[in-house]
Amino acid sequence: MDLTWTSRLEGALAEDYDLFVEAAKGGHYAQARAWGPVAVAGRPASLRYFLAREGGRVVGTAMIVRPMAGPLPLPVAIVERGPVVADPADVGRVAQALVARARLHGVLRVQVMPYWAGDDAPVVEAALGDAGFTKVQEPGGAHAVTLRMDIGGKADDAILAGKERESLRRKLRQAEKAGATVRLGELGDVRVLEQLYAELMKGQGRDAKPHAYFERLAASILSPRDGAPRGALFVCTHDAEPISALFASRHGKVATFVLGATSAAQRSFSKMVLPMMAAVRWARDVGAEQFDLGGIPMDGDTDDKRAQIAQFKFDFAKAKVTLVGEHARWF
Repeated sequence: MDLTWTSRLEGALAEDYDLFVEAAKGGHYAQARAWGPVAVAGRPASLRYFLAREGGRVVGTAMIVRPMAGPLPLPVAIVERGPVVADPADVGRVAQALVARARLHGVLRVQVMPYWAGDDAPVVEAALGDAGFTKVQEPGGAHAVTLRMDIGGKADDAILAGKERESLRRKLRQAEKAGATVRLGELGDVRVLEQLYAELMKGQGRDAKPHAYFERLAASILSPRDGAPRGALFVCTHDAEPISALFASRHGKVATFVLGATSAAQRSFSKMVLPMMAAVRWARDVGAEQFDLGGIPMDGDTDDKRAQIAQFKFDFAKAKVTLVGEHARWF
């Protein structure tokens, strides 16, 4: 294999990386270069890029987060939803190549989470095990179980049809009857999402995301660009007050609910149902075939808050989809 490990991609290398991540079945928005500034915003971390080629053809890529201690990188490499491969058969050897190159750069621990689902997930996890990786998935880590809606080319009636979405239809009617409205957010509305999220986290006794995260989200993902949009923001208002906001990201044929928050204000209807449905419609209209609801708890997870969020998502989809869990290898 011809391997590249670099802090910056330019020219043909950048184009090859972008095209591969966009087209690969195992691609994910968290591995897109545009997401890089968001991934490290407000964190003591730097980015590295990895490409593996065979016969001039790209067979694997990775955007790597390197945590920092002051000016020095820690001996850790984290690949969120990667490495990216087009074929599950390539996962093991690409992961081994990544490990070999990481060792040359002082890395002692590599953490990966290739983005494969359903029947492919156990095949990929077995290949990672053969490559020396151990599963380290935790209930509070990046989600390894999700829900998905098939939305490609479907009208609203088809998306909302069936007994399994009866509760969703009712909640949508309740919110609309109460006078709640939802709109596509503008760049300045990132502040609404930031404020609502900070309020939500404070109420749960948890830390909010740094201001830099939302600045980068606006600059790297939500700013206008040529081609299909990378993401969209939705804001729900009731009684002239923003009561919820939601950000969804698009990658290839999949759109994913990434981040959402509601206000502490009491309402007689679901405050998040209109923004989520607006995100589903947006995803369909920009060409996505599936909408990923962003994860639900693993079996045995007893966290009440995660369970409540999952209950809301079950109104949109019922069938659980298993993803590859987080894996790590130490040297």
